[in-house]
Amino acid sequence: MNILITDDEEFMREEMKSAVERVMTGNVYFMANGYNSAIKIVKEENIEVAFLDVNMPGPSGIEVAKTIKKISPDTNIIMATAYAEYALNALRIFVSGYILKPVMDDELREVLENLRVPVAKLQNKVNVKCFGNFEIIYDGKPLLFSRKKEKELLAFLICLNGASASRAEICANIFEDKSPEKGNEYLKKIVQALKKDLDKMGLGELFIHNRNSYAINKSMVDCDYYNYLAGELNGSEGYHGEFMNQYSWAEVYIYELENY
Repeated sequence: MNILITDDEEFMREEMKSAVERVMTGNVYFMANGYNSAIKIVKEENIEVAFLDVNMPGPSGIEVAKTIKKISPDTNIIMATAYAEYALNALRIFVSGYILKPVMDDELREVLENLRVPVAKLQNKVNVKCFGNFEIIYDGKPLLFSRKKEKELLAFLICLNGASASRAEICANIFEDKSPEKGNEYLKKIVQALKKDLDKMGLGELFIHNRNSYAINKSMVDCDYYNYLAGELNGSEGYHGEFMNQYSWAEVYIYELENY
């Protein structure tokens, strides 16, 4: 899920993120420190769940919730606060949940499992094969891209296991034969082509691009590499010395896997 966490204190945002990950993994997180940054994210991204702190400098979480309701009616809003007296005001705007800090895992799990607007789950995940040659398959068929480097960009982001990469990191690895200026221009073209191709396949949410940040929506992926790191693969399905054979930059992951 795409999750927005809004709190004026950074450590509280990270606390909430950790709590959500404990009860529901594989999410994509967007962080905001107040009204303006939260509303900007909601306008730009498909936010499915928004956790809002009630007590913030400037417009309160209640005001943020009211604006989000107007912009994105299907976004599930969960108010989080240390003060129970705000519950009535929150319920009046039909939020999906109201939780007290410190957040308890059981309460958080219950709220996420009973959202006002259920989040549709992808029935057929994108199947990604990293051991041997890199392949990416959906609905039983390999994904076809208009540019060869689109597939390599996805491969590089898959290796990051849900973390994001900057423009410079991507260019240094997959456009190493180009100058920084040419690499940046080429990356723009690859990103545009990738977004267009994924949209045609109905997989637009697989690729996450936000300013100088690029990532994979891990919740949409079933990957042998991820499953292996989680201890879910062994025997013939496990790692046997080959990892994304067609990409030279992937050799560093072979070293890590052999010492895993």
